Amino acid sequence: MLAFRLTGRPNSRMPLYLYGVGTQEEKGLHRPDGFPVYQLFMARGGGGRFNIAGRGGLVIGEGQLFALEPGIAHEYIPHPKTTGELACIGIGGESAASVLQAAGLVRTGPGTVTGFDVVWSRMTELWKALDQGKMSMWSISALVYQFILELAQAMPQEALPTFPAAAPEIRHLSKEADSAGQESSVSGMQPHPDAGQQGLNRAIALMQAHYQDDLLFKHVADAAGYSVQHLNRLFHQHYGVTGHQYMQRWRLHKGMEWLNKHPQASVKEAAENVGMEVNYFIRMYKREFGETPGKGVKQRNQLKLEQSLTLNPSTLPNPNPLVEG
Repeated sequence: MLAFRLTGRPNSRMPLYLYGVGTQEEKGLHRPDGFPVYQLFMARGGGGRFNIAGRGGLVIGEGQLFALEPGIAHEYIPHPKTTGELACIGIGGESAASVLQAAGLVRTGPGTVTGFDVVWSRMTELWKALDQGKMSMWSISALVYQFILELAQAMPQEALPTFPAAAPEIRHLSKEADSAGQESSVSGMQPHPDAGQQGLNRAIALMQAHYQDDLLFKHVADAAGYSVQHLNRLFHQHYGVTGHQYMQRWRLHKGMEWLNKHPQASVKEAAENVGMEVNYFIRMYKREFGETPGKGVKQRNQLKLEQSLTLNPSTLPNPNPLVEG
């Protein structure tokens, strides 16, 4: 598995750039606000189902690729009892839409990739280029373009029709950082407004956008242009916590929100949805909220049942079965 890596802030003149790349084991994704750039998903073994706002569901299988435009709400549910990896390659830039459309990658559904193992190795090379940090953003952009060309050759063009150009505007990373505070719901954890702290705001925006991904704080610091030590000092100065603690609290609050919206879901599903191991999620959840997530789910389900019975008395059992109600 390749931990999700993010790029630094792209040059404004860069028409095509790599936003991020990584893989995850078979687990669910839940992105109600969509993703800030185009995503290319590749399934290596296993596979699953995408539920996409306004389009319904579609299934991606082993050796297939699916491209999704920015800003579209979606979730991914892996097939049960399967093993495999799902790769996600984020591609941005003013020319991203036209290039991906021209290459025939933005389709109504997944397409099978010829020579999938070779394409997967090319994706791995992109990840290594980011992980090693030895290439400029311009050089990585050239690799992204080459990767798209190879995908175009590996995807049968007659298989599926393409979508028209995507309506949502691709957000640059600098704009993403400026709007970071609008999404925060964790009390006392709003981004700092000072213009001199743009790197800190950018780090917060990335944490909030990628809390479901296997994203390490070191990778956040790299993308923000700071050392881990300096970024931690900024977090402690403004919020009284380390960067790792901030990211952990954000994930826990998102986990609580998800459980509130899905009262019948298991704690394991909630933990996977926010990118945390289940036992660690339970332990940290109790430390943050004073109760285990399972207890909270049970209480919410009981409250929901009581409200349902109050609103519909006919569902109550007849206290005297000999007398018709």
